[in-house]
Amino acid sequence: MKNHSKEPGRGVLYWNDKKVEGTKQPDWKGGFTASRDIAAGEWVKMAAWKHKTQVGELVSLAEDNFVPDPSYKKQPEARQPREVNPYSDDEIPFN
Repeated sequence: MKNHSKEPGRGVLYWNDKKVEGTKQPDWKGGFTASRDIAAGEWVKMAAWKHKTQVGELVSLAEDNFVPDPSYKKQPEARQPREVNPYSDDEIPFN
């Protein structure tokens, strides 16, 4: 495997240039350095970015350990004016 950053929670996938067409070999190969102990069968969320480099195309990986801030409150959406039909009497409160 080619050299890549051994930063915990990061990894890389390289295009498998030794793949033989018609086989079940993977299109991409690589690895990542775990940032913590991972139990067998545990689902680990990953994020990926595709990059073109001097030596070819690669996909960089990062452990997706984003946790939303529970105290975050979404700003209320600005109210939009409603469309008024000037030719309709349905909205007139008296007749």
